[in-house]
Amino acid sequence: MAVVKKTALAACATMTLAGAAHAQSSVTLYGLIDAGITYTSNQKGGQTYQMMSGLAQGSRWGLRGSEDLGGGLHAIFTLENGFSIANGTLGQGGLMFGRQAFVGLASDRYGTVTLGRQYEEMVEYVSPLTTDQWSVLFEHPGDNDNTNRGFRVNNAVKYASPDLSGAQFSALYSFGGVPGSFSHNSVYSLGAHYQRDGLYAAAAYTHVDHPGQINTGTFWTSANSVTGTYALAASAYDVFGVGASYQIGQLKLGGAFTQSIFKDSFDNGNVRFQNYEVNASYRFTPTLLLGAAYVYTDGNVDATDSHPRYQQASLFVDYNLSRRTDLYLMATGQKAGGSAEVAQVSQFLSASGTDRQASVAVGMRHRF
Repeated sequence: MAVVKKTALAACATMTLAGAAHAQSSVTLYGLIDAGITYTSNQKGGQTYQMMSGLAQGSRWGLRGSEDLGGGLHAIFTLENGFSIANGTLGQGGLMFGRQAFVGLASDRYGTVTLGRQYEEMVEYVSPLTTDQWSVLFEHPGDNDNTNRGFRVNNAVKYASPDLSGAQFSALYSFGGVPGSFSHNSVYSLGAHYQRDGLYAAAAYTHVDHPGQINTGTFWTSANSVTGTYALAASAYDVFGVGASYQIGQLKLGGAFTQSIFKDSFDNGNVRFQNYEVNASYRFTPTLLLGAAYVYTDGNVDATDSHPRYQQASLFVDYNLSRRTDLYLMATGQKAGGSAEVAQVSQFLSASGTDRQASVAVGMRHRF
């Protein structure tokens, strides 16, 4: 009888410990489905009506996990897939987990270290201050500064500090993997932000070596009429951004400045784009949001001393049916000027046949 009791007690203890270990670990399935109908005034010379996936945000699903290792230390991972709800195909050039794929350790006291396919710091810190917060169609021309998540970084190691009284900083390095050259095809990035009460301020810098040789996704292609050919030929890509926003009751005001340089990208000269943005949003009711933005982009091609310039205005209306489901209406228009001959409001649309392009979309987004 004593043996039976000890065995039973041991079994109960084992089950209790297993239950405790299980309680300290978690895996979350999450996702977002976004689709809408888009009208574009001019694509390759003609008007178009089309269904598009991921207009407000890219459609995705993912797995996010955390295991409590004790002492404020956690093992974490994220696997995030992008896809088109319109036809079911994979996004990011057909990658299974093309949006994010990383594993790491997170310390409550010392910060987080992650390894894998990740976002660089322009996306992490400056992008929330731009029109990317509302729609992928509102990118700065050619997404020249990557604030619209045009590319992710493979083979990356990232450190992010813990919250330091409202401030946080992070650094990323991606190994190029080219034999005999440590820096070839490498990426490094630095960023920081400060958030307190209604204020959010951020700055970031990213350097990419030979961007056209890196398989970062579908952003840098010749179909991108603004920056595609420059990026494919560049020996290096440098981008810097800074901005801030301030919440005053239901009103939020924001602005950002970014500069991107494609080095040796045309006749051994640099090509530079500077983006100036102001934006504002107002929440009229808990369910109704109105946002508007204006972006001026000034370019310079050193070899020819030409200046492609773009002006773009955007409007976004969002109505929440519930905490997880909303309907939206958006409109954006671009005017190309200077040496720029055609407009292209987004990498997801073909370029216009003229110096003007406008797009209007209505859609639905559901989070789970």
